[in-house]
Amino acid sequence: MITIRTLAVTVAAVVALGIASADAADKKFVIIGTAGVSGGYYPAGGFTCNGLNKSRSQYNHNIRCTVESTAGSVANLRSVQSGDLDVAFSQADWQYHSWNGTSKFSDVGKNLDLRFLFSLQAEPMQIVTRKNTGIKTFLDLRGKVVNTGNVGSGTEATVYASLKLYGETAESFFKQETKLTSREQAQALCDGKIDAFFFPVAIGTSSIVEATNTCNATLADWDDDVIRKWVEATPYVAFYSIPADAYPGLDRDIKTWGMPATVVASAKADADVIYYMVKSVFDNFEDFKKQSAIFIGITREGAAKNGQTAPYHPGALRYFKEVKLLK
Repeated sequence: MITIRTLAVTVAAVVALGIASADAADKKFVIIGTAGVSGGYYPAGGFTCNGLNKSRSQYNHNIRCTVESTAGSVANLRSVQSGDLDVAFSQADWQYHSWNGTSKFSDVGKNLDLRFLFSLQAEPMQIVTRKNTGIKTFLDLRGKVVNTGNVGSGTEATVYASLKLYGETAESFFKQETKLTSREQAQALCDGKIDAFFFPVAIGTSSIVEATNTCNATLADWDDDVIRKWVEATPYVAFYSIPADAYPGLDRDIKTWGMPATVVASAKADADVIYYMVKSVFDNFEDFKKQSAIFIGITREGAAKNGQTAPYHPGALRYFKEVKLLK
Protein backbone atom coordinates (compact mmCIF):
# COMPACT_ATOMS: atom_id res chain seq x y z
CA MET A 1 0.00 0.00 0.00
CA ILE A 2 1.33 3.45 -0.92
CA THR A 3 1.16 5.78 2.08
CA ILE A 4 1.03 9.56 1.95
CA ARG A 5 4.61 9.63 3.28
CA THR A 6 5.77 7.21 0.56
CA LEU A 7 3.99 9.22 -2.11
CA ALA A 8 5.50 12.46 -0.86
CA VAL A 9 9.01 11.01 -0.90
CA THR A 10 8.46 9.62 -4.39
CA VAL A 11 7.16 12.92 -5.72
CA ALA A 12 10.07 14.78 -4.12
CA ALA A 13 12.54 12.37 -5.70
CA VAL A 14 10.95 12.74 -9.11
CA VAL A 15 10.94 16.54 -8.82
CA ALA A 16 14.57 16.55 -7.68
CA LEU A 17 15.54 14.27 -10.54
CA GLY A 18 13.71 16.53 -12.95
CA ILE A 19 15.52 19.61 -11.65
CA ALA A 20 18.88 17.85 -11.85
CA SER A 21 18.14 16.66 -15.36
CA ALA A 22 17.04 20.12 -16.42
CA ASP A 23 20.16 21.63 -14.88
CA ALA A 24 22.37 19.10 -16.70
CA ALA A 25 20.54 19.68 -19.96
CA ASP A 26 20.98 23.44 -19.55
CA LYS A 27 24.76 23.19 -19.27
CA LYS A 28 26.82 24.17 -22.27
CA PHE A 29 30.45 23.18 -22.76
CA VAL A 30 33.20 24.78 -24.81
CA ILE A 31 36.83 23.74 -25.37
CA ILE A 32 39.41 26.29 -26.52
CA GLY A 33 42.25 24.87 -28.62
CA THR A 34 45.51 26.60 -27.72
CA ALA A 35 49.07 25.35 -28.42
CA GLY A 36 51.99 23.96 -26.40
CA VAL A 37 51.82 24.55 -22.65
CA SER A 38 55.00 26.66 -22.54
CA GLY A 39 53.88 29.15 -25.19
CA GLY A 40 51.54 32.11 -24.88
CA TYR A 41 48.31 30.55 -26.18
CA TYR A 42 47.85 27.98 -23.43
CA PRO A 43 47.86 30.45 -20.51
CA ALA A 44 45.85 32.99 -22.53
CA GLY A 45 43.25 30.29 -23.18
CA GLY A 46 43.25 29.47 -19.48
CA PHE A 47 42.66 33.10 -18.52
CA THR A 48 39.81 33.29 -21.06
CA CYS A 49 38.18 30.14 -19.71
CA ASN A 50 38.61 31.22 -16.10
CA GLY A 51 36.86 34.50 -16.82
CA LEU A 52 33.97 32.73 -18.52
CA ASN A 53 33.62 30.12 -15.76
CA LYS A 54 33.73 32.73 -13.00
CA SER A 55 31.04 34.80 -14.70
CA ARG A 56 28.32 32.15 -14.42
CA SER A 57 26.55 33.75 -11.46
CA GLN A 58 27.23 37.30 -12.64
CA TYR A 59 25.68 36.75 -16.07
CA ASN A 60 23.32 33.88 -15.15
CA HIS A 61 24.63 31.38 -17.69
CA ASN A 62 25.56 27.71 -17.29
CA ILE A 63 28.62 27.45 -19.55
CA ARG A 64 31.67 25.34 -18.68
CA CYS A 65 34.95 26.18 -20.43
CA THR A 66 38.20 24.18 -20.62
CA VAL A 67 41.41 24.51 -22.62
CA GLU A 68 43.18 21.91 -24.72
CA SER A 69 46.89 21.83 -25.55
CA THR A 70 47.34 21.39 -29.31
CA ALA A 71 49.99 21.53 -32.02
CA GLY A 72 49.20 25.22 -32.65
CA SER A 73 47.61 27.59 -35.14
CA VAL A 74 47.43 25.51 -38.32
CA ALA A 75 46.27 22.38 -36.50
CA ASN A 76 43.69 24.46 -34.60
CA LEU A 77 42.26 25.98 -37.76
CA ARG A 78 42.03 22.57 -39.41
CA SER A 79 40.18 21.30 -36.34
CA VAL A 80 37.76 24.23 -36.47
CA GLN A 81 37.15 23.53 -40.15
CA SER A 82 36.55 19.82 -39.55
CA GLY A 83 34.24 20.47 -36.60
CA ASP A 84 36.56 19.00 -33.96
CA LEU A 85 36.96 22.38 -32.23
CA ASP A 86 34.49 25.23 -31.84
CA VAL A 87 36.95 27.85 -30.53
CA ALA A 88 40.73 28.18 -30.96
CA PHE A 89 43.71 30.50 -30.90
CA SER A 90 45.53 31.32 -34.11
CA GLN A 91 48.16 33.62 -35.48
CA ALA A 92 46.46 36.29 -37.58
CA ASP A 93 48.31 35.18 -40.72
CA TRP A 94 46.97 31.63 -40.57
CA GLN A 95 43.46 32.87 -39.85
CA TYR A 96 43.78 34.82 -43.12
CA HIS A 97 44.96 31.76 -45.05
CA SER A 98 42.27 29.49 -43.60
CA TRP A 99 39.53 31.94 -44.57
CA ASN A 100 40.97 32.33 -48.06
CA GLY A 101 41.94 28.68 -48.61
CA THR A 102 45.54 29.60 -49.41
CA SER A 103 49.01 28.40 -48.40
CA LYS A 104 48.67 25.52 -45.91
CA PHE A 105 44.92 25.41 -46.52
CA SER A 106 44.94 25.11 -50.30
CA ASP A 107 44.29 21.36 -49.92
CA VAL A 108 41.07 21.79 -47.91
CA GLY A 109 39.92 25.06 -49.46
CA LYS A 110 38.30 28.11 -47.92
CA ASN A 111 36.75 27.76 -44.49
CA LEU A 112 33.71 29.96 -45.04
CA ASP A 113 32.48 29.02 -41.56
CA LEU A 114 35.52 30.61 -39.89
CA ARG A 115 34.65 33.52 -37.60
CA PHE A 116 36.69 36.11 -35.69
CA LEU A 117 36.11 36.79 -31.98
CA PHE A 118 38.93 39.07 -30.78
CA SER A 119 42.71 39.40 -30.61
CA LEU A 120 45.04 39.43 -27.64
CA GLN A 121 48.81 39.64 -27.32
CA ALA A 122 51.10 40.91 -30.03
CA GLU A 123 53.41 38.15 -31.29
CA PRO A 124 56.69 39.41 -32.72
CA MET A 125 58.75 36.78 -34.53
CA GLN A 126 61.63 36.00 -32.16
CA ILE A 127 64.83 34.27 -33.28
CA VAL A 128 66.52 32.93 -30.16
CA THR A 129 70.17 31.89 -30.25
CA ARG A 130 73.26 31.59 -28.07
CA LYS A 131 75.66 34.51 -28.05
CA ASN A 132 78.57 32.27 -29.11
CA THR A 133 76.95 31.25 -32.42
CA GLY A 134 77.64 34.58 -34.12
CA ILE A 135 74.02 34.77 -35.29
CA LYS A 136 72.95 38.43 -35.40
CA THR A 137 70.26 38.39 -38.12
CA PHE A 138 67.93 35.98 -39.89
CA LEU A 139 70.39 35.64 -42.79
CA ASP A 140 73.04 34.37 -40.36
CA LEU A 141 70.92 31.24 -39.88
CA ARG A 142 72.10 29.87 -43.21
CA GLY A 143 73.96 26.59 -42.64
CA LYS A 144 72.89 26.34 -38.98
CA VAL A 145 70.87 23.78 -37.00
CA VAL A 146 67.56 25.48 -36.30
CA ASN A 147 64.27 24.47 -34.69
CA THR A 148 61.48 25.53 -37.05
CA GLY A 149 58.58 24.48 -34.80
CA ASN A 150 56.68 21.28 -34.22
CA VAL A 151 54.63 19.78 -37.05
CA GLY A 152 51.26 21.54 -37.41
CA SER A 153 52.30 24.65 -35.52
CA GLY A 154 51.90 28.22 -36.72
CA THR A 155 55.63 28.64 -36.16
CA GLU A 156 56.50 25.92 -38.66
CA ALA A 157 54.07 27.21 -41.25
CA THR A 158 55.21 30.82 -40.87
CA VAL A 159 58.90 29.90 -41.15
CA TYR A 160 58.27 27.85 -44.30
CA ALA A 161 56.22 30.64 -45.87
CA SER A 162 58.90 33.19 -44.99
CA LEU A 163 61.68 31.10 -46.53
CA LYS A 164 59.79 31.14 -49.84
CA LEU A 165 60.16 34.93 -49.90
CA TYR A 166 63.92 34.35 -50.20
CA GLY A 167 63.58 31.58 -52.78
CA GLU A 168 64.65 29.05 -50.16
CA THR A 169 63.38 25.98 -48.35
CA ALA A 170 64.33 24.61 -44.95
CA GLU A 171 66.46 21.98 -46.70
CA SER A 172 68.36 24.53 -48.78
CA PHE A 173 68.80 27.20 -46.13
CA PHE A 174 69.56 25.35 -42.89
CA LYS A 175 72.16 22.72 -42.20
CA GLN A 176 69.40 20.87 -40.35
CA GLU A 177 65.96 21.68 -39.02
CA THR A 178 64.44 20.13 -35.91
CA LYS A 179 60.80 19.68 -34.93
CA LEU A 180 60.89 20.31 -31.19
CA THR A 181 57.91 21.62 -29.25
CA SER A 182 57.96 24.98 -27.51
CA ARG A 183 58.60 23.14 -24.24
CA GLU A 184 61.70 21.34 -25.61
CA GLN A 185 63.44 24.02 -27.64
CA ALA A 186 65.02 26.15 -24.88
CA GLN A 187 66.77 23.16 -23.31
CA ALA A 188 67.97 21.96 -26.71
CA LEU A 189 69.45 25.41 -27.40
CA CYS A 190 71.24 25.49 -24.06
CA ASP A 191 72.51 21.92 -24.54
CA GLY A 192 74.04 22.91 -27.88
CA LYS A 193 71.79 20.58 -29.89
CA ILE A 194 70.46 23.47 -31.96
CA ASP A 195 71.93 26.87 -32.84
CA ALA A 196 68.66 28.79 -32.77
CA PHE A 197 64.89 28.50 -32.68
CA PHE A 198 62.01 30.55 -34.08
CA PHE A 199 59.09 31.58 -31.89
CA PRO A 200 56.35 34.06 -32.93
CA VAL A 201 55.08 34.69 -29.43
CA ALA A 202 54.39 37.38 -26.84
CA ILE A 203 57.40 39.11 -25.34
CA GLY A 204 58.29 37.53 -22.00
CA THR A 205 57.13 34.00 -22.85
CA SER A 206 58.54 31.41 -20.46
CA SER A 207 60.63 29.31 -22.87
CA ILE A 208 62.59 32.37 -24.06
CA VAL A 209 63.07 33.58 -20.50
CA GLU A 210 64.32 30.08 -19.66
CA ALA A 211 66.92 30.22 -22.44
CA THR A 212 68.16 33.71 -21.56
CA ASN A 213 68.42 32.76 -17.88
CA THR A 214 70.01 29.34 -18.42
CA CYS A 215 72.59 29.76 -21.18
CA ASN A 216 73.04 33.46 -21.88
CA ALA A 217 70.81 33.28 -24.94
CA THR A 218 69.98 36.36 -26.98
CA LEU A 219 67.79 37.40 -29.93
CA ALA A 220 68.60 38.12 -33.58
CA ASP A 221 67.13 40.79 -35.88
CA TRP A 222 64.84 39.99 -38.79
CA ASP A 223 64.66 43.26 -40.66
CA ASP A 224 66.28 42.86 -44.09
CA ASP A 225 65.00 44.26 -47.40
CA VAL A 226 63.12 41.07 -48.37
CA ILE A 227 61.04 40.86 -45.20
CA ARG A 228 60.46 44.62 -45.06
CA LYS A 229 59.00 44.65 -48.57
CA TRP A 230 56.66 41.77 -47.65
CA VAL A 231 55.53 43.32 -44.34
CA GLU A 232 54.77 46.63 -46.01
CA ALA A 233 52.52 44.85 -48.54
CA THR A 234 50.74 42.47 -46.14
CA PRO A 235 47.70 43.57 -44.09
CA TYR A 236 47.94 41.15 -41.17
CA VAL A 237 51.58 41.75 -40.12
CA ALA A 238 53.51 44.73 -38.76
CA PHE A 239 56.99 45.78 -37.64
CA TYR A 240 57.94 45.35 -33.99
CA SER A 241 60.83 46.38 -31.78
CA ILE A 242 61.70 44.20 -28.80
CA PRO A 243 63.28 46.47 -26.16
CA ALA A 244 66.71 45.72 -24.72
CA ASP A 245 65.33 45.14 -21.22
CA ALA A 246 62.72 42.60 -22.37
CA TYR A 247 64.92 39.61 -21.39
CA PRO A 248 67.89 39.07 -19.08
CA GLY A 249 71.15 39.82 -20.89
CA LEU A 250 69.55 41.39 -23.96
CA ASP A 251 71.76 44.44 -24.56
CA ARG A 252 70.10 46.06 -27.60
CA ASP A 253 66.71 46.61 -29.18
CA ILE A 254 65.74 43.86 -31.63
CA LYS A 255 64.08 44.75 -34.93
CA THR A 256 61.58 42.20 -36.19
CA TRP A 257 58.01 41.72 -37.40
CA GLY A 258 54.93 39.82 -36.29
CA MET A 259 51.18 39.69 -35.90
CA PRO A 260 48.54 39.55 -33.16
CA ALA A 261 47.24 36.33 -31.64
CA THR A 262 43.57 35.93 -32.48
CA VAL A 263 40.71 33.90 -31.07
CA VAL A 264 38.50 32.34 -33.73
CA ALA A 265 35.47 30.07 -33.83
CA SER A 266 33.24 28.11 -36.13
CA ALA A 267 30.13 29.90 -37.36
CA LYS A 268 28.28 26.91 -35.88
CA ALA A 269 29.51 27.64 -32.35
CA ASP A 270 26.68 28.52 -29.97
CA ALA A 271 26.04 32.28 -30.18
CA ASP A 272 25.32 32.61 -26.44
CA VAL A 273 28.55 30.81 -25.54
CA ILE A 274 30.56 33.15 -27.75
CA TYR A 275 28.69 36.21 -26.48
CA TYR A 276 29.42 35.42 -22.83
CA MET A 277 33.02 34.46 -23.59
CA VAL A 278 33.66 37.83 -25.24
CA LYS A 279 31.68 39.68 -22.57
CA SER A 280 33.59 38.06 -19.69
CA VAL A 281 36.90 39.22 -21.22
CA PHE A 282 35.91 42.72 -22.34
CA ASP A 283 33.72 43.71 -19.38
CA ASN A 284 36.74 43.06 -17.16
CA PHE A 285 39.49 43.93 -19.64
CA GLU A 286 41.95 45.71 -17.35
CA ASP A 287 41.71 42.93 -14.75
CA PHE A 288 42.15 40.37 -17.53
CA LYS A 289 45.34 42.10 -18.71
CA LYS A 290 46.83 42.03 -15.21
CA GLN A 291 46.93 38.23 -15.25
CA SER A 292 50.06 38.12 -17.43
CA ALA A 293 52.84 40.33 -18.76
CA ILE A 294 52.16 38.93 -22.25
CA PHE A 295 49.15 41.27 -22.48
CA ILE A 296 51.18 44.46 -22.02
CA GLY A 297 50.25 47.06 -24.61
CA ILE A 298 46.92 45.63 -25.80
CA THR A 299 43.83 47.82 -25.64
CA ARG A 300 40.14 47.03 -25.49
CA GLU A 301 39.54 48.87 -28.76
CA GLY A 302 42.44 47.16 -30.51
CA ALA A 303 41.51 43.70 -29.26
CA ALA A 304 38.07 44.06 -30.82
CA LYS A 305 39.52 44.74 -34.29
CA ASN A 306 43.22 43.94 -34.71
CA GLY A 307 43.98 40.84 -36.78
CA GLN A 308 40.43 40.41 -38.08
CA THR A 309 40.65 38.73 -41.48
CA ALA A 310 37.45 36.64 -41.25
CA PRO A 311 33.91 37.86 -40.47
CA TYR A 312 32.86 38.38 -36.85
CA HIS A 313 30.94 35.62 -35.12
CA PRO A 314 27.36 36.79 -34.41
CA GLY A 315 27.89 36.31 -30.67
CA ALA A 316 30.98 38.53 -30.68
CA LEU A 317 29.34 41.09 -32.97
CA ARG A 318 26.33 41.30 -30.65
CA TYR A 319 28.54 42.19 -27.70
CA PHE A 320 30.77 44.68 -29.56
CA LYS A 321 27.73 46.54 -30.87
CA GLU A 322 26.13 46.60 -27.40
CA VAL A 323 29.14 48.35 -25.92
CA LYS A 324 29.74 50.54 -29.01
CA LEU A 325 33.15 49.03 -29.85
CA LEU A 326 31.72 48.43 -33.32
CA LYS A 327 28.93 50.26 -35.15
